[in-house]
Amino acid sequence: MRIIPAALLAMALGLPIVTSASAAASIIGTWKGRGSVKLTSGQVEPVSCRVSYAKGDTKGKTFTLSANCSHTGGTFQQTGRVSKRKSGGYSGSLYSDEYAVSGKVTISVRGKSQTISVSSKKGKGSLNLQKQ
Repeated sequence: MRIIPAALLAMALGLPIVTSASAAASIIGTWKGRGSVKLTSGQVEPVSCRVSYAKGDTKGKTFTLSANCSHTGGTFQQTGRVSKRKSGGYSGSLYSDEYAVSGKVTISVRGKSQTISVSSKKGKGSLNLQKQ
């Protein structure tokens, strides 16, 4: 069933973990890359995504995201919001209207690369993205 992989993948796109204010600013913009989603059934689905981040507040502590992804069964979109954590990273959530699925995400940013991890009741996913 392709709907479940797409829904889980939709959650694999989102929350920045950065180490400084200048690093946080670097997530703003568009990122592209690939990854995979592993469903609780054990099925693995490859995905390709384009994620855009924008400032979510005037203090620079939150960011909104919009992700467009494709997999072998088609395409899907998701949105999310991330907030700065005391540890200097960011965390938040993603939601896919199309599949009515939500999940938690974290993002590790290093220069022009980021690694995104996502988890939900339906599985786990990860992506490696490059800034465009």
